[in-house]
Amino acid sequence: MDIYTEIIEALKAKERLALATIIQRTGSAPRAVGAKYLIRADGRTVGSVGGGCVEAKVWQNAQEVLREEKKKILHFRLTPEDSAGSGLICGGNIDIFLEPLKEDFLMIYQEIKKVKQEGGMATLATLISPEGDPLKEGRTKLLIKTSGERVGSLLGDKGLEEEVLKEGERLFREKKPIVLVLPSGDQKVEVLLEPILSEPTVFLFGAGHISQQLAPLAKKVDFKVVVIDDRETFANYQKFPEADEVIVTEFERSFDRLSIDESSYIVIVTRGHLYDGIVLEQALKSKARYIGMIGSKKKIKTLFDHLLEKGIPGENLNRVHAPIGIEIHAETPEEIAVSIVAELIKVRRSQEN
Repeated sequence: MDIYTEIIEALKAKERLALATIIQRTGSAPRAVGAKYLIRADGRTVGSVGGGCVEAKVWQNAQEVLREEKKKILHFRLTPEDSAGSGLICGGNIDIFLEPLKEDFLMIYQEIKKVKQEGGMATLATLISPEGDPLKEGRTKLLIKTSGERVGSLLGDKGLEEEVLKEGERLFREKKPIVLVLPSGDQKVEVLLEPILSEPTVFLFGAGHISQQLAPLAKKVDFKVVVIDDRETFANYQKFPEADEVIVTEFERSFDRLSIDESSYIVIVTRGHLYDGIVLEQALKSKARYIGMIGSKKKIKTLFDHLLEKGIPGENLNRVHAPIGIEIHAETPEEIAVSIVAELIKVRRSQEN
């Protein structure tokens, strides 16, 4: 279960929760800014902010946060001198914001889940400082969608909320959380801004043996998975129980039914050169973040030459990862799936660095 679903279910059940978020990282550290770790009152956890020693300390501090209902910031120095005996000597520093989650935030997290599943973008703003009454009143968290819809409040301060709105473009461009000091009345407040983006989706064109190995592996590393094929005997939920969606349609018309954007990853593994070419031509007209196609170098050159003759610019073809996957001398469908998913992860993580 993903962390947002866990939060929603727990808040519905009126459980007490503490959420840890990495808000700053310098040097080398196990996880990037924005990584989250949820601690429930019964001790169960979801997510990760690093190695065991860091999470053990976060877990301990979470008990105090839950008991006192007060947020706090934890500082970790992951150097040999400061991490003796912990096993973490990455050489970097991380700051972790630890906050209790209130029942008042349920609607916010429901809307976050909706954005991630249905598409779109939003800004989540969380008040880090000051401490005090705003927390009890639930006025420390605000979600602003690109449509202008707002859920929640930051101190009830419209001016502060407008300042958050102005930062939205920068946030979506950089695609990672930032901490800002913003004016609120006659004081300055510290606010964590996080971009909420639709879930990265892998579109598997072709429902053969490779896709059957790819789908569960991609799902396991937090991609949404959509399978497309023109054969119902292959494209079905019996063969792809992990898939979020299975679409049976002709490849020529498939893109008319898909919502492909900058968070989309296209994997072309159909049953033949003809269908690969049909899908690739349409993929190159999309804004997909990743396009990968299986095949030998000879096959790829033949398809590329054909597309060049049809007027597809050469620089567009440079977008294509072909042969697909990281080179590990893979041979079996299982090994090829590992190679492809490794490349998907590499491309996805490149946004964070």
